[in-house]
Amino acid sequence: MSKTTSTDVLVIGGGLSGCMAAINAANHGAKVTILEKSHIERSGAAGTGNDHFWHWNPDIHPKLGWTIADMVRDISFDGEYGKTKGGYIDQELCEIVAAGTMEAVNNLESWGVQFKYDEIFPWNLQYEVPKGEKKYRIVPQFQSEWDTLNYDGRDLKKRLTEQCVKRRVKIFNRMAATGLLTKDRQIVGATGVDMRTGEFHVFKAKVVIMATGMDQSRLFTAPSGNWFNAQSPPTITGDGEAMAIRAGAEVFILQAGKTTNAGFQYMKNLVRSSGAATTCYPAGRYVNSEGETMIKHPAVREPLRKKRENVETSIREGKTPFYLDFTDAKEEEIAYAEWSYGNEGLCWVILEIMKDLGLDFRKDAFELALEPTGRLTDGFLALWINTECSSNVPGLFACSPVQFAGEVAAPTAAVLGWRSGEKAAKYSKEMEEHELDEKQIEAEKIRTTSPLKNTDGFTWQEVNLELNNIMEKYKRYVAGFNPSGIKDEISVTGIKTCLEQLEKLVASKMKAKDPHELVRCNEVINLIDVAKLMIRAAIEPEQYENSIWFLGKIVDNKPIFRKIPIKIKYPSKEAA
Repeated sequence: MSKTTSTDVLVIGGGLSGCMAAINAANHGAKVTILEKSHIERSGAAGTGNDHFWHWNPDIHPKLGWTIADMVRDISFDGEYGKTKGGYIDQELCEIVAAGTMEAVNNLESWGVQFKYDEIFPWNLQYEVPKGEKKYRIVPQFQSEWDTLNYDGRDLKKRLTEQCVKRRVKIFNRMAATGLLTKDRQIVGATGVDMRTGEFHVFKAKVVIMATGMDQSRLFTAPSGNWFNAQSPPTITGDGEAMAIRAGAEVFILQAGKTTNAGFQYMKNLVRSSGAATTCYPAGRYVNSEGETMIKHPAVREPLRKKRENVETSIREGKTPFYLDFTDAKEEEIAYAEWSYGNEGLCWVILEIMKDLGLDFRKDAFELALEPTGRLTDGFLALWINTECSSNVPGLFACSPVQFAGEVAAPTAAVLGWRSGEKAAKYSKEMEEHELDEKQIEAEKIRTTSPLKNTDGFTWQEVNLELNNIMEKYKRYVAGFNPSGIKDEISVTGIKTCLEQLEKLVASKMKAKDPHELVRCNEVINLIDVAKLMIRAAIEPEQYENSIWFLGKIVDNKPIFRKIPIKIKYPSKEAA
């Protein structure tokens, strides 16, 4: 018999968004359970820290003439980040996120995360507060106004864990969710496998919140050549997307593309940390091999066009490689950057490596990894939700992964997590418990645990590598030979061949010598399910139209696609 746990709200994924969802669901009277594949104290993209949090502050930004509408417009179109998205943002959700960021900051601060300081610096936004009151350290980032907080976020997840425990949220660490349970197309729970013991668990729930993280790590070949040397945690592997697809949930699908400019944000050979991005504020310059400044700093308000022109010119003139250079910075500026590194992601690893090698920002420049022009970008897929954070499947809510709803960073996860927790808790109060389908549970148990019983077959690494090979071919057929990927017969044939290869791959017999390897096997199967729908969508001509969301789902084992126009509530000021 499988172990069964009953709950009102089941949160799959205990990262930043999942913890926020669980805390607020509990605040609204729900009995809450979290399934976390890692350990909740250090799991997810925020598990190793976060030093920046863009926000809209009603006490500060209105005085600067900066409204929520301005922020939404900027993130969608006009700001440095907006120019990369080109309007491909759900502005209704983005508006909700922007409006909710101050509440998120206040909550986190009340739970012990430090946002205010006795000392702020000349490069922070200067604003008035009553005498003796501490201030936020507000810096520029990608938006057109100063709206990003620097803060002590190294232990963010530990503080969230404390709040979950305080509210008696039941936490299953090292528990990998494997599938959603349904009854008459209503979500009634989920299943999971214990990564330490291999035990199969059943979770009965009135509502499920998907919070597994917004990435499909290991779906494509890692830029570094190593799955575990990447910016996103390599355990965020499309599990939530795959479980939702198998349950009939609708997802939005973004096709592969091609870059038009060279760029960089990582130290050479260290892709896990984005130490060359805005965390090096205020003094990290990007210079070429001649010491000429390409970009004063990523957060400095230089036009994106000018930055790109400087970089491309240096490449043409052979003035490479490029470096992150602090050597002319003031001591106070370097100390501030080092403080940020100590709180952001795995940037603290950079500091440790520097210590081991005797390197110092004060005397050494650091080579950057150059991403060349014409690099093929990965496709993408995530759950489609409405403003209530619910999907098209009754009983399934989501906060991460979902469609683009702002700059993909901590504020989006925090606010949508908080909102989904409230909405799911209210939904659960209106729902009665459903009986579980024992045949469905048994089928899921066989599907997800069979590799443990196999003495022969492929390892998860072998299947994952072959998946990478297929998906790299998909990128070439979609974006490598012509703009749309489907204008010529060769590309169409190539995409269909990729789909045929995936169908064969998913039938591959896999083996696992222990529960840890079993979970890795299930991750690869999830990635294949994501890839199959992504490639099926690539065959559809309508996916390549501008200004649309392209949505897809699986019904009775058949893909169904539709398109809807991107709703623009706040059009670009620049275009006007």
